Amino acid sequence: MIAYSENLKTFKQHIENNEIVDRIIEKLGFKVGASEQRAFKVSLGEMYKVLNKTDLSSDVQIGIEYRIPITSRRIDFIVSGSDGENENLVIVELKQWDRVTKTDMPGVIMLGNQEHIHPSWQAFSYASTIKHFNEAVEKNNIQLHPCAFLHDYRAKYLDHLVAPIYSDAISAAPVFIETDYDKLRNFIQKYIKYPSKKNLLYEIENGKIRPSKMLVDALANMLNNNEEYVLIDEQKIVLEKLYKLVTEKNKGRKRVIIVEGGAGTGKSVIAIDLLARLITKKGYTAFYVSKSSYVRENYYAKLTRNVNRYSYLRTLFKGSGSFIDSKQDEFDCLIVDEAHRLTARTKLGPFYRGENQVKEIIHASKNTVFFIDSKQQIDIKDIGSIEEIEKWADYYGAEVYKGDAFKLVSQFRCSGSDEYMAWVDSVLYNEPFEQSYTEVDYDIKVFDNILDMANEIKKINHNNKARIISGDVFPWISRNDKSQIDIHIYGFSAQWNKTKAFATDPKSIDEVGCIHTTQGMEFEYVGLIIGDDLRYVNGKIITDYTKHPPGATEFKRPYKHAILPDDGLIIDRLIRNTYRVLLTRGQKGCYIYCMDKNLSEYIKKRLQELKLKNNQN
Repeated sequence: MIAYSENLKTFKQHIENNEIVDRIIEKLGFKVGASEQRAFKVSLGEMYKVLNKTDLSSDVQIGIEYRIPITSRRIDFIVSGSDGENENLVIVELKQWDRVTKTDMPGVIMLGNQEHIHPSWQAFSYASTIKHFNEAVEKNNIQLHPCAFLHDYRAKYLDHLVAPIYSDAISAAPVFIETDYDKLRNFIQKYIKYPSKKNLLYEIENGKIRPSKMLVDALANMLNNNEEYVLIDEQKIVLEKLYKLVTEKNKGRKRVIIVEGGAGTGKSVIAIDLLARLITKKGYTAFYVSKSSYVRENYYAKLTRNVNRYSYLRTLFKGSGSFIDSKQDEFDCLIVDEAHRLTARTKLGPFYRGENQVKEIIHASKNTVFFIDSKQQIDIKDIGSIEEIEKWADYYGAEVYKGDAFKLVSQFRCSGSDEYMAWVDSVLYNEPFEQSYTEVDYDIKVFDNILDMANEIKKINHNNKARIISGDVFPWISRNDKSQIDIHIYGFSAQWNKTKAFATDPKSIDEVGCIHTTQGMEFEYVGLIIGDDLRYVNGKIITDYTKHPPGATEFKRPYKHAILPDDGLIIDRLIRNTYRVLLTRGQKGCYIYCMDKNLSEYIKKRLQELKLKNNQN
């Protein structure tokens, strides 16, 4: 949907008559706050200043507030026309920022104390999404030219905005500031001189959502000989069943498929493989969906092998809150990884939007595949359960597929040791454990000295696949002050992970990953710090949520600033689930340091139940 679409002459008139904001709001169809209305008025007034001094034809088309179909995002401003040879769209991301602070992360800047996407990257990513998913672009050979206009930005802070770390983004989408009105005019006039022979804005607004040939070919190339996505045994069986179901004709009814599997059973690998197959073989509009941006970034990096020229493949990876404004059946298939982490409403900055992520996802897609593990719920706001999925599937009259045919049992992490997984569950949940004579080829050690553990992890980090991780018991001080140290334990000092690329950035070996960073990830080895929220007291393991930092929100219900009296049992389970996730991140081994010495001794004792190969405990 485009909220406003008029020629340049009419746009100028609407600005001069002070009526353009009312026209946009009327078309948007939802309440627009007073601050956003003022932002519209100011930024559109600045674009009027830019365009009023150009030689553009009065019939050149202007588009405002175009919602990108496969996202909940909107493009601020579009100029549509021709340079005499090509059909062009100039995409302008508008910001009223007056200064930012650079970071050491490509595409990320600081606005005050908040991380934001660099406006050039934002404009580029929006253009890339349209290019690769709107059939009209390919069909009509429409050229897209993104840029960013920060009309209030002060020149004295330009070094931060155009720091070398942002060079790739800026080369793809130039950024203009308060002194660059003429530069922006020249940029627009380079591509737009005459009105288009076609109504490009109409073509874009009504174009079918389909992956471009370029994207399909790139994805196929990424998967070729990529060992990260080779399936074995039951993984292959489940994939084939999923593909067959999703691609069968279903007489107009939605399908909902629930795949159950514990940690390390290959849920994410199947999800990525299914995504790729649906796109490359069927041309489906399919997306990988996860609540965690860390998980999305990790699997995107694995898929592309960090090759920058394939950056547009990032559009295939969506957050779970991306479907609030989606039309019914807008997509062929949404593949939801870590479905147990879905929430009711979506938090966007300080605000909550939407009604229910499960409902919104099922609403948006003809076929929905949910990968779920109930023992990985770690936040009280997590609502993703089989019961919740079935409720909304029934609401939409969808066919539901679940059960043994879609259960993953075999363990492909922790050296494939079902014994180790059972032992973890026995320790954390006081479940029975039958001692086995099967040798467990898994490297698990308990350290009395945290420095010894950290040093061992760094020694075995040969392939950049070892990390130190921890329960959420240390305040995130470095979030607002990068010079501060978050974690101090008997000579060991470190910060929480700085980037979403914790699993792949080599510098992350000197950091500590939190549960929100590491859930859904896997490493060869992990060094786990078990905080004092898990202790051994009077012959049993207890949990203590009071050891979590005051700012932690995982035990607070939405709109509540305190833990409710009846939440004790739920929180106890969430803390145990957290450590279950952390204890099962290592493929080859897990090294443990406990802040509670009694717990350390108890775990050592319990390890005697396992027949560990090369046991050194």
